Amino acid sequence: MSGTAPPARRSAWKVAIKFLVAAAVLVLVVRMVPWRDELTYSLDGRSTGFRGEIEGDWKGERIRFQVEPPEQWDALPEELRASASPDQPRVLKLTRSERVSWRPGMPRAFRDVEPTGLSIALVLATVGIFGTSLRWWRLLRASGCPMRLWPTVRLTYVGFFFNIVVPGLTGGDLVKAVMVARWHPERRAAAAMSVLVDRLLGVFVLVAIGAVAVLALGERFPYPRAPILVGLTLGCAAVFAYANLTLRRLLGFDRLLARLPFAGTLRQIDDALVIAARSPRELAWASGFSLFNQCCVMGAIVVLGRSFGEQGLEVANYVVVSAIGNLISAVPLTPGGVGVTETAYGQLFELQGGSFTLGFACAIAWRLCLVAVGLGGGLFLLAPEGRLSAAERAQLQARGSSSP
Repeated sequence: MSGTAPPARRSAWKVAIKFLVAAAVLVLVVRMVPWRDELTYSLDGRSTGFRGEIEGDWKGERIRFQVEPPEQWDALPEELRASASPDQPRVLKLTRSERVSWRPGMPRAFRDVEPTGLSIALVLATVGIFGTSLRWWRLLRASGCPMRLWPTVRLTYVGFFFNIVVPGLTGGDLVKAVMVARWHPERRAAAAMSVLVDRLLGVFVLVAIGAVAVLALGERFPYPRAPILVGLTLGCAAVFAYANLTLRRLLGFDRLLARLPFAGTLRQIDDALVIAARSPRELAWASGFSLFNQCCVMGAIVVLGRSFGEQGLEVANYVVVSAIGNLISAVPLTPGGVGVTETAYGQLFELQGGSFTLGFACAIAWRLCLVAVGLGGGLFLLAPEGRLSAAERAQLQARGSSSP
């Protein structure tokens, strides 16, 4: 009798472990979020924070700050205590300076946000996703699976709907791959693999934009720039070598690929990438649409940051935040990267001289924009071509259960 656990039991354990990890990450994130307003006093390179409530416009140069709880009063520096009114001993009258600053808690940040910025970000999110559909449309042509623009747009928004509704499970990319295969039954593998090529091209363009922003910031970038730029250069060289048939032959790439595990699947992926690389005109168009998409995303992040009141960051700072933050969001620690992405945005804002709170709030607002667009994309499922057949639903269930 074998001691190996049944597949159903192994699957249940995997789901339980994923749930526990996600729950632990989310609890840690919730503890990191500044729910209360905070006053910061800096002296001799050391900063001390005090919780309380800001009275007045926190974006202004002068505020009143009520210290809470009362036990913090004894820990206040004399300079701050001297600013209190005799009739209101725990209410400080403060002016922003090199030593005195403050930041809002999460509730206040959302309460004071400018709603116009949210509307603009929602429009940019919608337009940006349309840009991704144009990118995929060109890549389908490069893969030898041409498709009309409107069905491509519809499938893109349907896939995005599934990204929002079932993050971390089937996923929108898998839905797109299954549904696009019905349009090309003679080239099902190539049509499905175009989704992977689309995703990889988007990541490559995102990394390139982030590297350009790092160059633009120069010495103001808080991390060493050399490893990032060297990595990008090596990545570009690797892409060129991969797509060059002469170099592939000299390196014996095909023989190496045949010896790897899952050689059949890897061969399908390789064929799709090579076919796309052999269509430079279509690839150039797809790269341009990918650039357009990323410009929409980063423009939305700039608008959201300014709407929340973050004025200390330049456009290049926002580009770095968007590039690195969106790459981190792909790490599957939690469903859809919930909590991980928001924390990454907050940390990146803070490292570049901004506010952790406003970075966190900006990421939440951007996620809400994407949810709104994704739910709108679900309307395309009502079209006859948007409905999944029984065979396609079974195919999705089989692939989803076998994915890690």
